[in-house]
Amino acid sequence: MDSRVKCLASSLLMLLAFVADAAKMERVQRVAGRAIIDFELTDQFGKLRKLSSFRGAPVLIFFGFAHCPDVCPTTLHQLQLLMNSKDPNILRAKVVMISIDGTRDTPAVLKSYLQPISKAFIGLTGPPQQVRDIAAQFSAVFFKDPPDQSGAYRVDHTSQVYLLDATGKLRATFFNAPQETLTQATAEISREAR
Repeated sequence: MDSRVKCLASSLLMLLAFVADAAKMERVQRVAGRAIIDFELTDQFGKLRKLSSFRGAPVLIFFGFAHCPDVCPTTLHQLQLLMNSKDPNILRAKVVMISIDGTRDTPAVLKSYLQPISKAFIGLTGPPQQVRDIAAQFSAVFFKDPPDQSGAYRVDHTSQVYLLDATGKLRATFFNAPQETLTQATAEISREAR
């Protein structure tokens, strides 16, 4: 087994251990308000968007990718249910999926992936290293598997959703949180901005 495979196997085991531990942890980690450095990525319409362009409303950020077979569809469905709320505080929030697979997730791919879920959801994509640097601000973890013989590959990642307040500060991280927890925290943070 070469060192690259050993390193990948070790990383995957750490990711699996983290995911297993996350299931036992508190479902939401609240933060007093940690600043996130502004960044700019391309949205699903091919336009550059800065994180700061969402200020004035709470933002739910999720790191995922369009070819994800399990984590992303589940998390996006949960966010879709949240945004189907009648609560005006919830409806002020923006949902942003940042692609961790900028190689395959072009703006057109993100648009066709997100449109059936919600036309209001925003997809952002960019160069892999830039996204890795952005993800580090959130402590988001992801690993690209080596491609198989056909060139296909998976990206292993965690399912956290990050809640920023209207000023762009990180206020909560959700770890597979129940719908009620996500709803209550989002409404609470949204009300603070009023």
